[in-house]
Amino acid sequence: MSTQPIVFSSGDTLTSVAYKVLGESSGWRELADINDLDIFSIVEVGQSLTVPTKDAAERRIKDIAAKNIDSINSTVQSNVQSILNTREVQTITKLLGVDTSQLLKDLDLSSLADKLSAPTKAERLKKALNFETDVPLYRLANWVF
Repeated sequence: MSTQPIVFSSGDTLTSVAYKVLGESSGWRELADINDLDIFSIVEVGQSLTVPTKDAAERRIKDIAAKNIDSINSTVQSNVQSILNTREVQTITKLLGVDTSQLLKDLDLSSLADKLSAPTKAERLKKALNFETDVPLYRLANWVF
């Protein structure tokens, strides 16, 4: 993962560093997640963060999101299954002719996590070309043509 080292100066905040590095201040929470920072702790002057490039940060954020979705999905599936196993719900579903297995399938979030974990088009192209640099793909296209 290519990175950009950032050293906090007086007056720097996660918001201001996110703006400098990611181009938008709203990315401060992702910056904290990427660096395993507690968002409630103070970042000291002189503290160094390793900030991934925008592409690497995007991949890391997607991986974190996919992991969180998998965790949520597991909890949802477990809780719904517990509810479906109650006598009341079994009676109601039997009377209505509802297929509870389809309900569990409809509530399954794993496909969303899979999409986030899947490599992007740029990542697939870089891998196919065996290209390990952070040169933007449009510059590669200009070089080729």
